[in-house]
This record gives sequence, C-alpha cells and structure tokens, in this order.
Amino acid sequence: MNIDDLRQLNSYVVSIIKEHRAEKAYEVKNQLRVGDNVKVNSPKVAGLKGVVTEINRTRCKVRFGSQSFNVPLSMVWIVK
Repeated sequence: MNIDDLRQLNSYVVSIIKEHRAEKAYEVKNQLRVGDNVKVNSPKVAGLKGVVTEINRTRCKVRFGSQSFNVPLSMVWIVK
C-alpha cells in the first residue's frame, strides 16, 4: 500500500470510530436526566458515583462530592 491508500484507510477508520462514539453518546443522552446517578470511565474518578447537574450537546456536568467535571457523554453510564 502506498501513502495515499494508507491515508484513505486511516480516514475511513477514524470516521467509523467517530460514528460509534456519536451513536453511544446519543443513546446515553436520550436516557440521561438531571439528577441521575452515574459512573464515569476515567481514572480520575474511578469507582466514584456522581450526580448529573447539567446536560449539554456532547458533554454533561457531573458532581462528585464538592468537585464537578465536564464529561463527554460517551464516558458516562447510568447507575441504577
């Protein structure tokens, strides 16, 4: 494969990854409500449960005790 083929393949793979993330964020956003208990896939807050305080287009604000973080929707999952 030459450089142009590799670039085209790379752009294709990146577009598939972006679509997957967007679909996951869309699914989470439809289920998410302010006040929901969530966990975040991040080493900074590993094992902690937070509360959603605000939902934006691609991110949501999650409060962990006294700290609040602006988190991508693709990193959030709802805790029942």
